[in-house]
Amino acid sequence: MGMPMEFSFSGAVVRVVLVEGEPWWVAADVAQALEYTEASKMTRNLDDDEKGLHNVVTLGGAQEMLVINESGLYSAILRSRKASATRFKKWVTAEVLPSIRRHGAYIMPPAPTEPDHAPAPMAPHVAADEIVSAGRVFRALYTTGRAMGMARRLAATRANQAAERATGVDLAAELGATQWLDGPDLPEPQRRQYELQQRIRAHLVANNWPEGFSGQQLIEALALINDRGTQMAVGSALQLLGYRRVRMGSAGRPYAYKLTVVPALFGPA
Repeated sequence: MGMPMEFSFSGAVVRVVLVEGEPWWVAADVAQALEYTEASKMTRNLDDDEKGLHNVVTLGGAQEMLVINESGLYSAILRSRKASATRFKKWVTAEVLPSIRRHGAYIMPPAPTEPDHAPAPMAPHVAADEIVSAGRVFRALYTTGRAMGMARRLAATRANQAAERATGVDLAAELGATQWLDGPDLPEPQRRQYELQQRIRAHLVANNWPEGFSGQQLIEALALINDRGTQMAVGSALQLLGYRRVRMGSAGRPYAYKLTVVPALFGPA
């Protein structure tokens, strides 16, 4: 029984234990970081293989605690409606998991010696780790979708979208399998939204992921019809691609979209 790895997220201690080489997270710590009122509310909808009990070493001795695995962690993040969930997800996938897999422990990144506002290029091993994480989320949700009676393409599409929301990685695009999702099993609204998302992604890649722009500018650049439905669809796609809608100024309109999450992979869709 080893000591848990401890690290801090926004001042809250989050503990991780390795079980057969895989990270399991203390549910109470994750619930606090994601602003759930109780750990039991966060874990009650998780599958049995996503949660369990484990003896965790504390200052007062070993205590049996509820823990969740990586798949359960992403399920908890997806269900959270708090703003902290996006920051927590990014921190886990970009810093904590890659460090655990390389060193068997969380290594705090060194503080920069001088201000650097430009996002650092993501190393290849980080991208690979995020693909692995996205794959685990996809498999869990695809299996659930099939068990619910969804057709293969519909289950794959929904699982791919959920995995992208959780990890920022579009597995279908990275596999060059976007067209495979475009089948008769996929409802027309979801198909149109996914096609729009791929158009937007290709445009952003071609323009080196611009830091900020208005929805109007993007709609005009893609020659889309500028109506309420298009504006909402564009906004939904941009959120999946790491952009956040912010005010341009202290009050009033207009709004703009600002890049808040550096995409894990920069290749074209």
